[in-house]
Amino acid sequence: MARLARTHQGDRILRGGETLLASCLDAGIPVASACDGRCACGRCLVTVLQGAEHLDPRTPRETALLDKLEAGQDQRLACQCPLPAEASALVITAGYW
Repeated sequence: MARLARTHQGDRILRGGETLLASCLDAGIPVASACDGRCACGRCLVTVLQGAEHLDPRTPRETALLDKLEAGQDQRLACQCPLPAEASALVITAGYW
């Protein structure tokens, strides 16, 4: 199993044990963010295509911003979403890619 980011350039494997935002940036995948990962802008919105059950639940702070953005239940803020250290079947995508 792997943690994948689906981009227009193909799939990229993501490292766990850090936030989704940090993992994407470490993998050379651009993720929009105007607040440097402080849960203030909502630009790092991603859609979880598969494996949401492997992620921690949304925090109240993330939920508040996602509600303001009218995000779907399958969407998360990459800056607020820690990736599990153990391998898991997770596929995400974002409009920015």
